[in-house]
Amino acid sequence: YCNENFYRSDDWIGCISKQTYNIVKHVSRKEPRAPWSLSYVPHGINVNKFYPLPDNDKELVELRERLFNGEEVDYVVFYNSRNIRRKMTSDILLAFDVFMKKLPEEKRKKCRMVMHTQTVDEHGTDLPVVIRDVVPDIEPYVIFSNERIEAKHINIMYNVADVTINLSSNEGFGLGTCESIMAGTPIIVNVTGGLRDQCGFTNDDG
Repeated sequence: YCNENFYRSDDWIGCISKQTYNIVKHVSRKEPRAPWSLSYVPHGINVNKFYPLPDNDKELVELRERLFNGEEVDYVVFYNSRNIRRKMTSDILLAFDVFMKKLPEEKRKKCRMVMHTQTVDEHGTDLPVVIRDVVPDIEPYVIFSNERIEAKHINIMYNVADVTINLSSNEGFGLGTCESIMAGTPIIVNVTGGLRDQCGFTNDDG
């Protein structure tokens, strides 16, 4: 309710997630908004930029070779987001460590975590130090990608991955995981903010 006066001062509010839409509608119960003044306007994803690629796609094969130095890799977890506190980036490393410790050694050797993010951010943490001091066992299996790349190459990375992960504690929408879905790669997410919209939850009425 702390934002109630801000909501009331707007003629129209466009919400990028159903959760935000419901919050604004709930907060506005004292003075219900006109139907036209509150809209659910979800993000759109360009289907010409994010889409599944065949396994034999030349650039896909080349990226796998480059990322994994020609090593045989069977399972890839992909993280594509900022290294900031609410994204829980260190928690993702901890989760990957727990996951890896549950695997037999032969399978563990064929898993990788690819993190397309800043390795160090003043609003997040120093990820190499987290690995070194907290989860050193996964160090050989984590690959960082921190250069800005165009959408075409991000799409290839989604296609390299077996799953894309976002454990953000709060998320307006989560474009990275939505792009991943469009590329045909499943996601692991928290049920928060716009990430809920990407999970396909429905009630008894559909």
